[in-house]
Amino acid sequence: MSSSTASLKSSEYDFVVVGGGLSGLVVASRLTENANIRVLVLEAGANRVDDLRIKCQGLAASTYFDPDFDWCMVTEPQPGLNGRRLGEPQGKGLGGSSAINLGMVIYPSRTGFNSWEKLGNPGWGWQQMAPYFRKFHTYTEPEMSAKADLMLDYQIKEAQGSDGPIKVSYGSGAGYPPFSSAWPRAWASLNKKLIGDPISGDAIGAFNNPATIDPETRERSHAGNAYYTEEAAKRPNLRVVTEALVTKLLLEKDGNGRVKANGVEFKSKDGEVFQIQAKHEVVLAAGSIKTPQLLELSGVGSKEILSKHNIECLLDNPNVGENLQDHGFVPFSWEVADPATSADMMRNPEVAQVAVGAFVTAKAGPLSTHALASAFFPLQNQDLSQGSIDELLPRHFDNEPVPDSLKKQFKVLREQITAPDDSSAQYTLAPFQITPSKDPSPQATFGMKEDGFYASIVSVLNHPFSRGHTHIESADPEAAPTIDTRTMSHPLDLELHGRHTLLLETLRDTSPLRELFKEDGRRIHNGGKRVETLDEAKEAVRNGFTSHYHLCGTAAMMPREEGGVVDAELRVYGVSRLRIVDASIFPLIPRGNIQADVYAVAEKAADILAEGWKSRV
Repeated sequence: MSSSTASLKSSEYDFVVVGGGLSGLVVASRLTENANIRVLVLEAGANRVDDLRIKCQGLAASTYFDPDFDWCMVTEPQPGLNGRRLGEPQGKGLGGSSAINLGMVIYPSRTGFNSWEKLGNPGWGWQQMAPYFRKFHTYTEPEMSAKADLMLDYQIKEAQGSDGPIKVSYGSGAGYPPFSSAWPRAWASLNKKLIGDPISGDAIGAFNNPATIDPETRERSHAGNAYYTEEAAKRPNLRVVTEALVTKLLLEKDGNGRVKANGVEFKSKDGEVFQIQAKHEVVLAAGSIKTPQLLELSGVGSKEILSKHNIECLLDNPNVGENLQDHGFVPFSWEVADPATSADMMRNPEVAQVAVGAFVTAKAGPLSTHALASAFFPLQNQDLSQGSIDELLPRHFDNEPVPDSLKKQFKVLREQITAPDDSSAQYTLAPFQITPSKDPSPQATFGMKEDGFYASIVSVLNHPFSRGHTHIESADPEAAPTIDTRTMSHPLDLELHGRHTLLLETLRDTSPLRELFKEDGRRIHNGGKRVETLDEAKEAVRNGFTSHYHLCGTAAMMPREEGGVVDAELRVYGVSRLRIVDASIFPLIPRGNIQADVYAVAEKAADILAEGWKSRV
């Protein structure tokens, strides 16, 4: 694998995969297990899998808004967030976002995927998807002492993956901060002990989640090194070319108005333009922003939008680029008590040098483990003076108009967020400060710019009702598209997220977490003042909401008349020989961090593509 394009013009490929990120490499690796299937993967970014910032998951934030690793995307100003823009890091390079994220392995709910099926996608319910959540990974449990410390007694061993490519573990057992032990015990004190293994799809309560860390090397396990292994790279039927920017799909419209995908056009590292034919199918796996951008650049999308940029509309589908969804978190950070451990120590160059040295030389120290923990929480009536949840939902669903395109989605969502096995909120504990600001750069958020040592708890709205969009601003494929998440544009989102955020101060004050924070210590959030009312919590949401970088939904898998771009077989409506495999096909965003969902979807997609190959004439 390299950026070399030697002999490309004389080679033939059955599948051309656009994007060498998580989805593209899963599909390419699985398809080429069949020696008769020839696959070409084109990745716009470079191969940096040997870079320490990718190998060491604890250094992930240093890659954000670095154009060597990241597309460096920013949203439009968000009125619902007091006009703030949001940074949206998206992986650019071999492995995509799986090579630069924080590595959290969080599993969705049963009702979440059953909702996909209810939206017109047979075969995508929980029963059919559960095997793929096991297929993508191999889980290694920690030592018995660590299991007890982290309260991992809920785990169902046979439900975990045992032979998948991605390594999932807790990393080094010696580096857990005291917060990891206190987290599940504090929730237990609030009568919210975890009720089941999250991988089962039925889990409410707190847990210490694993991460994509190889238990032996302590290095990040991601699509770029786990699916595209040295062995896979030697397959004569698989070729991966990096630094190859696909500029458009090669689409052909016949006299009857039918559109067919024949291949792709891309620009190489040295600026040469290539046109590559796909003998069977083109697979778009460029991500939730780049995939709709490529569709529009190629003439598939809203005729009105394409005409503005003098692009011939081969297929008019205004759903392309719509239905954009994202998770976001609201962080509260409190000063820790001595001698509690805070990763803010890494601000000191000498401490950082020692930590990096321990990781490089011995695969030990704080960078060799995973220190983030999570919890799922259902809807709660936390401030009855503002109206109960039982009153809130009818107010927004029964007494206010809902657009026709969203009626079915909202009906399913309403059922989902009130289901006993699902959760409206996710909470995450991070042993470092998080400081959102008007600056959309993640470096401002994760730069540890405040003096002192802190730990944070964040609230996340799992199932937002707001819908945004992304569309091209130019016919130039190198120009960034517009991203408008329309965060908090649906008033119910602010009501729910405000209620969930109000719980953060209670969590901080619950033993044994309470003892880890300095009594009368400094708060970074809310101007240093405790958040005590729902109105204050709502304002904290407007001022502190930060993207979780879980963009999805922009080429949704739904019936076309209900907002869809692809069908349940991932075929693009109205275009033969073209499928999409990435988070853009999500009709509804699942709960929690979506990395595991994307792996599972890509594994299922590989099976769908393989079946299509078998059934070809």
